[in-house]
Amino acid sequence: MLRLTTALLLVTSPLAAQEFYSSAQLSFGQSQTAGAPVAIQSATGTLLTGRTDLSFGRLAHSGLYIQADLGLAATNNANVAPNTANTSNSLMLRMGRSADRFSYGVFVGALQSDHDNDVSDDAMRLLAGIEGSYMLNDRWSFNGHLGYMTGTSGTDSVATATNGIATGVGITFAATDRLSFGTSIGYLNAKMDAPSTVVELWTLEARVDYDIQVMPGLSLFAAAQYGESHQKEIVGPDDITDTTTILAGITYRFGGKRPRTADLTYMEPFLANTGGILE
Repeated sequence: MLRLTTALLLVTSPLAAQEFYSSAQLSFGQSQTAGAPVAIQSATGTLLTGRTDLSFGRLAHSGLYIQADLGLAATNNANVAPNTANTSNSLMLRMGRSADRFSYGVFVGALQSDHDNDVSDDAMRLLAGIEGSYMLNDRWSFNGHLGYMTGTSGTDSVATATNGIATGVGITFAATDRLSFGTSIGYLNAKMDAPSTVVELWTLEARVDYDIQVMPGLSLFAAAQYGESHQKEIVGPDDITDTTTILAGITYRFGGKRPRTADLTYMEPFLANTGGILE
């Protein structure tokens, strides 16, 4: 009996030391896009977007974690803003170490978008980088990341090689146990047309989250985003596309403590504005 008990403990102890967690987020938003000066690009319109984000992870007793993030989005562009992605999706894999007040790790992933409501204007980018976070106290926390992106942008173009540096920082303030405010800024500098054209993307976001007390794990959020995509042309005027987005949604989290990873969705305006017709 003693041998059997010992054997069971040896088998189950590695599993007992693991903490599994997951989250699901559903959001809806409306974007106002003001387009570039070139008539054919006419990126002006009001767009409705729905998005689903799923996350699955495992945190070991030692603090090591592995996580997968899946994002799916659909935009009703109705050809009003033809250079904006109609659908997009992303897959990110993360691993690193999480402690009481800080975490650090690496990530790799792929981002894909389909443009112009047809099968020819699609874009695929690969992304890799490092990330980290620090919790100053029970109220203030900070996070940041630095990544490298490469891939293609629009199969209608003969010169679609793209590469660039993506970076961002974020701050979160927990006003109460249930109410928190956050802000983040993201920057991406990438080259297009192998490599004649440079595109810069600035994205600023403000967000508020509220935990529902009667339903543990469930929270509501609202966010406002502003993004400017600046395409620097060698000949002719530069193309600048501004996008302002209002989002609202609901989040469900399962599991306890988890690493604080960076939000990479700020790169989606870059995907939307450097594929298809912009090439």
